[in-house]
Amino acid sequence: MNPRSTDAVFYNARIYTFDSGRRTVRGMAVEDGRIAAVGDDDEIRKRAPRGCDKFDLGGKPVVPGFIDCHTHFIQMGVDFANVDLSSTRTIEEAMAMMSAAARKAPHGDWVIGTSWKESGWREARFITRKDLDLSCPDNPAVAHRVCGHLSSVNSEAIAVLGIDSNTPEAEFDGSGHLTGILRESAVGIPREATAPDAERKAKGLARAIRKAHTLGVTSINDNAASGDLETYRTAERTGKLGVRVWYNVPSGNLDALLDLSLSTGFGSEWLKIGGLKVFCDGALGARTAAISESYSDNPGNKGVLVHGNAELSDLIGKANEGGLQLAVHAIGDVGIDTALSSIVAALRKHPRNDHRHRIEHLELPSIAHLRVMRKNKILASMQPNFIGEWGGTDGMYLARLGPKRVVRNNPFREVLDSGVKLVFGSDCMPFDPLYGIHSAVNAPHPSQRLSVEEALAAYTREAAVASFEERLKGTLSVGKVADFAVLSADPYEHSDAIASIKVMRTVLAGKVVFNRPEPRK
Repeated sequence: MNPRSTDAVFYNARIYTFDSGRRTVRGMAVEDGRIAAVGDDDEIRKRAPRGCDKFDLGGKPVVPGFIDCHTHFIQMGVDFANVDLSSTRTIEEAMAMMSAAARKAPHGDWVIGTSWKESGWREARFITRKDLDLSCPDNPAVAHRVCGHLSSVNSEAIAVLGIDSNTPEAEFDGSGHLTGILRESAVGIPREATAPDAERKAKGLARAIRKAHTLGVTSINDNAASGDLETYRTAERTGKLGVRVWYNVPSGNLDALLDLSLSTGFGSEWLKIGGLKVFCDGALGARTAAISESYSDNPGNKGVLVHGNAELSDLIGKANEGGLQLAVHAIGDVGIDTALSSIVAALRKHPRNDHRHRIEHLELPSIAHLRVMRKNKILASMQPNFIGEWGGTDGMYLARLGPKRVVRNNPFREVLDSGVKLVFGSDCMPFDPLYGIHSAVNAPHPSQRLSVEEALAAYTREAAVASFEERLKGTLSVGKVADFAVLSADPYEHSDAIASIKVMRTVLAGKVVFNRPEPRK
């Protein structure tokens, strides 16, 4: 390469390349959005011609751009305009926020609350119809639990949506009255009724991209709605797609994909068709994940499977035969067992050498499950931030699972030790890689705890493997895209405080897309 074609150099840094051949360097040169050279400061600065952008990083640590392997990215951006209940400490505080929004809304307009989590409230119970009737008496209202597998609606919403005794997975009390609590498939009813139009989606995507840049996220795997693909395509065409997107397609679109002969990996460096997103069971927070023993705080309840065995096997078999990657949501041990059985049967019928099928979440795997995954080269796509949110000695996981099962929950250490490829994402709960990395490194149980190196790799180098893009990104190596994050402190040196580390600068394709002002001394 001619040194004078260099567009930018970044030097005076501690760059963790995650390249097995060269772990750390001082500087990088970038050309046409790719890394043209890595090396020491003198070597890199010599490659900078007149007019080249030069960035002195002040000795700060640099890591590859974070790849979030499990998001609901556009929905997250849309939800920024709704009532964010994630930080409420009581149900009364949550309802006060809903009430304030209702007072501002025109009569009859929807009031939408998002991301409530009763596990953080003093009174740890689900929101009900009665709560929302009091706070939003003149508007249809819905409040979505953080997991997305449970929502609560008020009487106005029940009337508007036509929810009644024939609605599957709508909850009734002992007197036969609707409680307003909706689970699994029923959650889709208010979701569909309040679905954002193209303009709201575009604005939501823009908000989500800005958020991603502040957190050093340069690539995402999005489990999106079928209509979201056009939002991404429009953003790419207009030069506004500020993240690289692996678009996991909803299972309802399987036949359309097969009819068009579209398989995993079709697209550009910025937007590709990913895997087929398939739901096998529910969520632990909603008490709908399929488990072999009852929930500790809800005796008799063992969760649900979304599909019958024959239906699931047919779906997974067709996707595997059609050349699609599978991204199967399976959380409980029964859900995981069911998902793995279908995937293994599909591979036995139509073997594939490099399918990279994934289990999303994998919260309660057994040692036997991990053996099956290793043998069949199935990836574990997990969310370490869940431990930060609901782990510990008094968290939601303990309440749902009890003391014996909770130590087997989210066993990142055991996954890696078993030889299963581990990749990390956030599920937007919350969307913050450094918080997730901190949670894995400082997890409460030995079966969960990772080293800093392992946790960072699961969000960078290993994460690129989940989307077949390890030759494009994931390490800071010559020839790969120049996507990286500059950190305020070194996570290797501050392993007990990784969550407090800030992203100071985010670089995407060699361009600075976020720059945090240095704190005043």
